[in-house]
Amino acid sequence: MRTGLAIGLFVVITGCAQDEVRPDPEPPLGRVDLRAAMQATGDISPVGIAIAPDGQRFVFEETAGLYRLDGDVAVAVVPMSAMPDPGPTAPIKLPFTDLVAIGPNTFAMTAIGDGYVLDTTAMTLEQRFCYLPDETPRSLTQRTDGIAYDAASGKLYAQPNTYDAAGVFQYAQVAGYVLATGEDVEWHTAGTDVAATGMISIPDVGLVLGQGSRLTRFDRFGGTSELLDDLERFGVRSIDGLAIDAAAGTLVVVDKETDTVFDIDLARITL
Repeated sequence: MRTGLAIGLFVVITGCAQDEVRPDPEPPLGRVDLRAAMQATGDISPVGIAIAPDGQRFVFEETAGLYRLDGDVAVAVVPMSAMPDPGPTAPIKLPFTDLVAIGPNTFAMTAIGDGYVLDTTAMTLEQRFCYLPDETPRSLTQRTDGIAYDAASGKLYAQPNTYDAAGVFQYAQVAGYVLATGEDVEWHTAGTDVAATGMISIPDVGLVLGQGSRLTRFDRFGGTSELLDDLERFGVRSIDGLAIDAAAGTLVVVDKETDTVFDIDLARITL
């Protein structure tokens, strides 16, 4: 599915030299200053954005917890100090790195090595899947900064990167899990340069990864990534969470470099 035209780069040639000319900036449809919304006096670290089935928006800040966005006001829903304890069998290895809405008042979240389901009505946090397989040497750790939900298949997707004890990158993967059981049913090798900080599953498109200001489509079966678009022209510096607002017809991006939530018209980007 192509929802817009790709906007390329223009090249001006003078003799043998080539100078890259960037396209003019394009204003997004909307933007929310999260520092102002949260009444924060310093820098913040928003790591995920989620849109619930009723259209409510939620953002997760790494140290402060889960907030609901009411326009340009952020309302605390589950502060980190009130985050439920999943129990001794699956202790949380902070930080939480991303979230996605999977139902009313229910979110899938990722931390180091594990994925959880947070129910803000029952105030429970349940470990649902592990993206560090049992056979992985204990000297290795895995971190994913992107989680997505495909409602049609009932699957969650994560993009774990593996590091050794010294924190040196080893390899990148994309994994799929059955939401109901947490069973891992897909493992795909990704390129060594793939370290998504946002991810979304879009019908007829597939898995779309955000890294820096770029969107790429990940081919799960070929293990390749295809550049779709660059959101830099809208002011996005770092895609740290992705969601689609179907009612507004926008791609919603949270950017922790600018501490901003962007609404970008789907018709103006390539997917």
